[in-house]
Amino acid sequence: MQNLIRLLIKHNSLFLFLFLEIVCLILIINFNREQSKIFTATSNAFSGWMYNITNRVTRIRGISDELNKVTKNNAELFERLEVSKFNNIIVSDTAYNQEYLPQYKYVEAEVVNNTTNRPNNYLTINRGKNHKIKKNCAVIGGNGIVGIVLASNEKYSIIMSLLHQQTKISVATKKAGFFGSLIWSGTNSTIMDVEAIPKHAAVEIGDTIVTSGYSSMFPKEIIVGVIDKIEEEKGSPFHKIKVKLSEDLNRIKHVYVVQNLFQDDQLQLEKEIINEQ
Repeated sequence: MQNLIRLLIKHNSLFLFLFLEIVCLILIINFNREQSKIFTATSNAFSGWMYNITNRVTRIRGISDELNKVTKNNAELFERLEVSKFNNIIVSDTAYNQEYLPQYKYVEAEVVNNTTNRPNNYLTINRGKNHKIKKNCAVIGGNGIVGIVLASNEKYSIIMSLLHQQTKISVATKKAGFFGSLIWSGTNSTIMDVEAIPKHAAVEIGDTIVTSGYSSMFPKEIIVGVIDKIEEEKGSPFHKIKVKLSEDLNRIKHVYVVQNLFQDDQLQLEKEIINEQ
């Protein structure tokens, strides 16, 4: 309180001036019709501007909340798809009993960092070990595949983007089922190459490329993109295919981490067989 009194005494001239200015302004507005109109119009304009700003902020918050709800609902819908379940067939003497076991779990996440202009690109998401995310989990977006989890701590994970020189993902033509490998040449962030699809396989520009399912990470038939260009090299038994990615990695904001609940079982068995050879 004493500090406030000292401040008022020290700057009493300034405060007196401001007080008189306010009194004069009130008198001018109240006893002059034109100035009153100007003040009223200005006040209304300012109030309207503040209302628009407040309304926009409220709308943005509402959109953000709705987007979070949509991403969570999408994760639940992904888990209900047939490709996200393990087909367990039990044979009996009388009939075939078919049981679908949950195989893939989807965790929604927000992209908090992303690069697309380097030879090897990465994304950072706001989900980690606290959300049971671990190395080698697949990552997809709303329109297609995105990458693979490289490392995680409790709250965040680093994703090796598709736009990485070590990318090699098993993919297939959706129409005929011929499979090959998806790789990145390191130039265009929207185009990738598919190798090892034989020339006797019928492929056309516009055909859809999907994940093959020959992986412990990606479920089958997750969209990758469409064939944009086909080049034939003399002497090569394979097509040279350019694929336009369906997921624009330059604008991606939300992703889904795919957890294969049977991944360890598959990898362990494959490792045992390889070690025996």
